[in-house]
Amino acid sequence: MSEVAARHRFLAYAVGGFGLSMNAVLYLLVPLRADELGAGVGVIGLLIGVKALFETVLSVPMGAFMDRVGAKRSIQLGTAATALVGVGMMAASSLWLLFVLQALMGVVRPLGWIGGQSYAAGLRGGSHRSHDAGRFSSVANLGQIVSPILAGALAGWQGPRAGFAMVVALGAVFFAVSLGLLDVGRAPAAADTGSGFGAALGLMRLSRIQTVMFLTFNRLWVPAAWSSFFPLYLVGHGVSPTVAGSVISAMAVVATVTSFFTGRIARLGTPVAVTSVALALGCLGVAVSPVFDTMPLCYLAAALVGIGQGLSLPMLITLMSDAAPPEQRSLALGLRSGVNQAAATVAPVAIGPLIGAAGLAVGFPVAAGIGLAFVLAATWSARRDRVTAN
Repeated sequence: MSEVAARHRFLAYAVGGFGLSMNAVLYLLVPLRADELGAGVGVIGLLIGVKALFETVLSVPMGAFMDRVGAKRSIQLGTAATALVGVGMMAASSLWLLFVLQALMGVVRPLGWIGGQSYAAGLRGGSHRSHDAGRFSSVANLGQIVSPILAGALAGWQGPRAGFAMVVALGAVFFAVSLGLLDVGRAPAAADTGSGFGAALGLMRLSRIQTVMFLTFNRLWVPAAWSSFFPLYLVGHGVSPTVAGSVISAMAVVATVTSFFTGRIARLGTPVAVTSVALALGCLGVAVSPVFDTMPLCYLAAALVGIGQGLSLPMLITLMSDAAPPEQRSLALGLRSGVNQAAATVAPVAIGPLIGAAGLAVGFPVAAGIGLAFVLAATWSARRDRVTAN
């Protein structure tokens, strides 16, 4: 399906703004609202983690569900349900209700986010896939720059509770966008994979899928460790919170620009090689951050992390879509998302105590080394696959 009208391609890319925008807004508003309700730091951490936990556990069955109903319907269900959960968050007056709503968000947000990835990857396919995934990822990264600024302004004006109107607005806007999508990518009835776990296990036996899993773990491991602790480190060394926040924004800006040129960069080598180099640069950014802790060097560290983030998302979507059968594309992307969420959950928990005990100068190089180990494992897996194929 290489001939697709420009209007439909634009809508496919626009849907990319949903998933990361929603995450960025929730990372900002949920802790603020929980603090307003009297929660301590530990409870706030659990509140954030419950959404990631549900996304980790349910990504595979959600992917199987998306293959059955199609990407368009999945996006519509996910965006509409997200808007409804946002209404609940505006009305929530207790921490327990906020916990329940966060769990629900962990169920419905992946429908829109993974569904969007599957739609963009399957819209034209073939040689167009990396280009389409790159444009999709550019919008995704741009969304996580703009949305939290708007949500923060709304929360500053009317309070965190009112800020959840941004969640409602994003769900409604992207539901409206989804109405114009083509109904493509639905698996035939014979391809029904049930809960998806058995089929996911079968996919994991493929060396090409294993390669993607190693790379995708790195992709979330690096920013989860870096974004969780580097701003705090900068503020502790005399940098203002505003400037520390701008360092994180700089990473997102570089990621946006890089992902826009994915189609051209992908021609420089094999998909695995290009992705591995980009993620290795991200590891380098983490490793040098304790030394690059002054202006403007900290922005250079952010740029290195941003290159890895910006290029890896579209390349991993492309790699996963190419490796999996078309009728299991959403299942495969759901599997990738589950590994993403696992890495995002483990990284702060594993690296935080090390930083607390030995400092950032030890913690970040260790985090970078672990991330690089997964990149090396991916290159080994890819080389083994080529040898087997020959």
